[in-house]
Amino acid sequence: MSAADDPVRITLHDDAYRYAYRRSWSARLAAAAALEAVEAVDAHRAGLPAEAGQAAEAGQGAPGAEEAAVLLVAAARAALERYLPPALPPRVEADDLQAALAALAAGEREFLLLHHWDRLDVEAAARASGEDAGRLRDIEAACARRVESAGGSVVALAALLADADPARAVREEDLRRSRGALPDRAPATTAPPAEDRTTTPTPPAQHEPPPSDDNGSRNRRIQVVVGAACLLLIVAALSTALLPRRATGPAEETARLYDLADVVVVVAAANVQPTVIDGEVRILRGATVVQLLKGDERRRVLTVDVTGRSTLERTYSRSFFPPNQLMFLDHGEHGVLTPIEGEGSVLTLVDRRAPEAATSDGEPAPLPDGLRDAIRALPEEELLLGTSGEPPGALDPAAVVGIRPPEGHDPQDMPGTLLGTFRMHAEDGQACVLFSFDGHAILLRWPEGFTAYERRSVSDDDPAGGLRVLTVLNERGYPYVDENRSTPFIRGVPTGVRGMCGGREVEMWDIAVDPGSTLLSY
Repeated sequence: MSAADDPVRITLHDDAYRYAYRRSWSARLAAAAALEAVEAVDAHRAGLPAEAGQAAEAGQGAPGAEEAAVLLVAAARAALERYLPPALPPRVEADDLQAALAALAAGEREFLLLHHWDRLDVEAAARASGEDAGRLRDIEAACARRVESAGGSVVALAALLADADPARAVREEDLRRSRGALPDRAPATTAPPAEDRTTTPTPPAQHEPPPSDDNGSRNRRIQVVVGAACLLLIVAALSTALLPRRATGPAEETARLYDLADVVVVVAAANVQPTVIDGEVRILRGATVVQLLKGDERRRVLTVDVTGRSTLERTYSRSFFPPNQLMFLDHGEHGVLTPIEGEGSVLTLVDRRAPEAATSDGEPAPLPDGLRDAIRALPEEELLLGTSGEPPGALDPAAVVGIRPPEGHDPQDMPGTLLGTFRMHAEDGQACVLFSFDGHAILLRWPEGFTAYERRSVSDDDPAGGLRVLTVLNERGYPYVDENRSTPFIRGVPTGVRGMCGGREVEMWDIAVDPGSTLLSY
């Protein structure tokens, strides 16, 4: 039976779609979750006895019907949790209701919403959320007390939840478009009869080739074989000439995304802003262009729709300069650039010098040679620093310049008088860095691969020009420390020699730096 003519599967799809939309406000995520949920229920029913499956499809409350409802929720939730944290409360417009839902434990909130939004009975909602069915009244009362407009009334809370249901915005057109992706369910097949092992099976008849009374049939077979071989040679030659070559290996998927994308770009992190487009809340991110690798975009900041991608909607980095990202984008349903569907369409550029990329989970993502060679994400004019020739992490010193804070104390909470400061100087394409503490200064020698550059720091007083700030870049090409940055202490090893910096001759130390680290964090 086709999906369009199957009322049971249509109902299942629509229920799963609304469930996912209520928790994500994303039509794309809702459609994907609904497809997975219906397929999960189909697989469940395929394993039921014939009578139970037929009764369940007729809506007669047969054994397995409630299990299917719970399974539908579980499958839709599992699809959502690949993109949205389970503890994230759904968005609603009323601030007091939003705060009340956020204050509930994740399981309690799911129990409440399954009953009030998804219309599951108390027992089914309890099973689907893993909660005790007898606790619903207590959860409702606790939520109602936190909603000022409900006045502590559970009845008023139920009305507010109904009014705030995001699925009220779901249109029949959205559901119909999503249903189009449902595969037709294969008809049930009758199992073959069990083999009768009481009789000896008859061996299959042996077919002998017909006798050849002349050479005509042999010649025809030779012609067919030769013709087929020639056809294969022609197809192989055309494939070699017309189809683009693809190197086999892990980089092949990234090369495929490059071919599919309208825009391929290296971007720096920027602001994220919820925006209503065609009545739907979308999460739009401003992405500052570092390097355009493909496409006709000429804007300095691109608007990218990252709705449903939790790692892009909510960046959790504590670094002031999180790593650049390599994005493979196309124009989405609203005409806004959006990452191509797939795990590899947004990669972290973990090393700007090599360059090297990784997935959002930190797994290496090899780049095709041509793409890797084209990436130029480092500042154009780097300055040389004095280096030791040793890689980051090679030193494990006990010596400390400054004051190490007591165990468990945040270094940023120390008084300014107890902090040391990085002072930098640049001249003739070279830079040097001093660390000054308590009237004493030492010259720093850096690990191999470190450089410096002058970056522009935009200020409110001069947004067009800004300040020029000397910055040290680590071995991966990302900012390690700025001039005039303060910190309680650094670790290092005295070299036993002296050096010049800013017209001063001072003692030189090799600074100890962890691989890929930065002091520019909060």
